[in-house]
Amino acid sequence: MNTDYDVIISGCGPTGAALANLLGEEGVRVLVIDKYEDVYDKPRAITLDWEAMRILQFAGVAEEFFPTTAPHTGTNFTGVDGQVIKMFDPDPPPFALGWPPNLTFIQPELERMLRRRLDARETVETAFGWRTDDFSEDGDRVTVKLTGPEGATWTATCAYLVGCDGASSPIRTALGLERIDLEFDEWWVVIDGLQLRETDIPAKSRQYCRPSRPGTLMIGPGNLKRWEIKILPDEDLAAFESPDHLREVLKDFANPDDFDLWRSAIYRFHAVIGAGWREGRVLIAGDAAHQTPPFLGQGLCAGVRDASNLAWKLAHVLRRGHSEALLDSYEAERRPHVTTVVARAKAFGEIIGELDEAKARARDARLIAELEAGRMVTSRQEHIPDLDAGVIDINALGGTLMVQPRVVAADGTEVLMDDLTPPRFLYVTEGLDPQNWLDAENPDWDALGGARVAIADAGAMEGVAVLRPTDDCFRSWIAETGAPAALIRPDRYVYATIRDRNDLVQKLSSLASSL
Repeated sequence: MNTDYDVIISGCGPTGAALANLLGEEGVRVLVIDKYEDVYDKPRAITLDWEAMRILQFAGVAEEFFPTTAPHTGTNFTGVDGQVIKMFDPDPPPFALGWPPNLTFIQPELERMLRRRLDARETVETAFGWRTDDFSEDGDRVTVKLTGPEGATWTATCAYLVGCDGASSPIRTALGLERIDLEFDEWWVVIDGLQLRETDIPAKSRQYCRPSRPGTLMIGPGNLKRWEIKILPDEDLAAFESPDHLREVLKDFANPDDFDLWRSAIYRFHAVIGAGWREGRVLIAGDAAHQTPPFLGQGLCAGVRDASNLAWKLAHVLRRGHSEALLDSYEAERRPHVTTVVARAKAFGEIIGELDEAKARARDARLIAELEAGRMVTSRQEHIPDLDAGVIDINALGGTLMVQPRVVAADGTEVLMDDLTPPRFLYVTEGLDPQNWLDAENPDWDALGGARVAIADAGAMEGVAVLRPTDDCFRSWIAETGAPAALIRPDRYVYATIRDRNDLVQKLSSLASSL
């Protein structure tokens, strides 16, 4: 083991493992530690979205992971009398980001893939069975004291320490970072069952919005089914540790004999956002920075987004000499975004968990009227916001996500665009003509270390990757922007759309200044 690194990551759950892989992709020297020697072998998160899949694509595991997933069935919310009062449905094809909008998965499988990918990275080291005991910052280094198996100790230094160490985060606690409570605090029991035979349970996921016993049914991959069942205020938490009691409670939703009950766990569903995500050279991400109720399926997605946002900024500070102040934009961008997501998840939780029957019936009437009038947002993706601050030009569609078209690779195979373009800044154009707006010697562009990409049916230009599309995804998107070109960030958020040569020069100058 070495003793000095660019980044030490404490915690190798999905957020920490994704961050380590993304940094390793950029040649950053990383040590990632975790107090557990192996991944937790039971499912926790069960859904992720197309943006998370795109990030996992950059992390190098999407191709292996995708066949283990299943398309999300969508969700019906049913009211007091069992009628549909609200619904979420995944967006239909074609898929703008290259992946289905929502998927179900088994978390231990994903975590093992992420860890195997780390083993193949030359600049990444892992230390499983080790924990962070203490850390201190001195000048341009952070000293981290670690304890491992049988009391072994080890001291390492790094330029940046990132706490991906969970909801109880010792690193956040040591920093004294406050948290903002969004006032959602409920106890639920989660039961995972493997279906043994044909049953009459719904084929579509369901939210049972009934005051007598609110609950959730999730249709997972393969034969996995999950129930999240609200523990009522007058019930004893300890009772839900009894298998017999769990089977009795489950009878409200399914026949327990039709399932092999894989695991159960009691959770405190919480809505909390960190009021600070960085103190000097120490940062936090994932559950250490925010906790969300599961009703929008965004817990793991939010952590992976943190990893994607932070990875390119750390890489630019460490590898391209950009200002350390760039790291301030991490919280400035991610905290408002995840606050909106958590607040919306809380609102859905309040719809589902209403225990007063009169209020529940009034809720049903209101939501049915919205549904019948076509006023209800039924696409889950529309509840996920864009960025509204940070390293973006919000007046030129900055903060929206660029689509991911399918294109033809050099060997003639059809692939997704990100498979051929690195996680760097991109100057992307429709056709080759707008590429002429970028002068061969532009110091602002050179400082970004970006790549030039033209989506075109034919042609060639020195220094430009010409990718032939096999769908209309990019053409439709660029037409909607009203501009023939765009500057794209490494995490595939748009920095700005580009109208002409002068616009490009101005936007590049502004972007370079912000870095």
